[in-house]
Amino acid sequence: MIKVGIVGLGFWGKVLLEYFKSTKGCKVVAVQEINPQIEKEIDIYGIRFYTNLEEFFSKEKMDAVIVVTPPPYHILPTKMAAERGIHVFCEKPISASLKDADEMIKVCKKNNVKLMVAFKHRFSKAFSYVKQNMDILGKPFWAIYTYPLWQVDNPGWKFDEKGTKGIIVENMVHAIDGLSFIFGDVKRIYAEGGNFIFKDAKVPDSAIFTLRFKNGAIGAIGGGCTSDRRISQEYLDMHFENGIAQIYGKLDWPVNLRFLIREEENVEFHKFEGSDGVREEINHFIDCIQNNKEPISNGVDGKKALEVALGVIKSIEENKVINI
Repeated sequence: MIKVGIVGLGFWGKVLLEYFKSTKGCKVVAVQEINPQIEKEIDIYGIRFYTNLEEFFSKEKMDAVIVVTPPPYHILPTKMAAERGIHVFCEKPISASLKDADEMIKVCKKNNVKLMVAFKHRFSKAFSYVKQNMDILGKPFWAIYTYPLWQVDNPGWKFDEKGTKGIIVENMVHAIDGLSFIFGDVKRIYAEGGNFIFKDAKVPDSAIFTLRFKNGAIGAIGGGCTSDRRISQEYLDMHFENGIAQIYGKLDWPVNLRFLIREEENVEFHKFEGSDGVREEINHFIDCIQNNKEPISNGVDGKKALEVALGVIKSIEENKVINI
């Protein structure tokens, strides 16, 4: 039984708490959240609650820690966990800076613990199906990914230019990693962006950017917090030498897949109901600990996606192509 602690109980931290509580092979033993009022808002029966991070780590014996704080605060619990031999499941993006990402990767490697970055799209059944059939699809040619977030009244900490640097880093990083998972590493970026909703923000709230991959393929990603929750959809259209794959669905729920092999008559259609990747990524993390496997989305993958996201912002600010 893997003993799990959770650091950070904002909206998504509470969601992950419920997921981990219902996951076979693990038990949530403690949570840490600086706001003491949160203890009254969650089902905490049998789970110890801490407001102090030092106390959380000093008093609890854990096999794994789930880090769900805002990205600028990922590094401290990651280091504290790794130095105690505790494996880390870190929400995306890996951090707010490449320097922090490097330190997180280094400390986890030094202490021989797993560092998994929670890119749930990699684990959704639609993405997994495409990844498993890459040999059949052949060489990737090009792809377009629309990833429009809905408009919110207050972006909060997501638009702190000294911290997370907006939705490109915090949210669109899902699309960056999802496409890179299929197409490979990015070589260069060119981006255009703007502030259409949050006019006073110092980082873009919307962007469209092109990616040149190291294998020669090209891609484009577009998104921004300009959509509406009632209608927001994500759509990824990927073209390969031997086929075409189209993944789509409600934003963050890419459960539909059209899959075509050029030489075959029929087009496959799959609807992977309920597979947004969260349950699958949690099961994968637990399996990696129990069977000493390297996570499919590790710290290096997390850093690569962050580097692209920050490169998009730099390209917009400097109006030039950015080489990775």
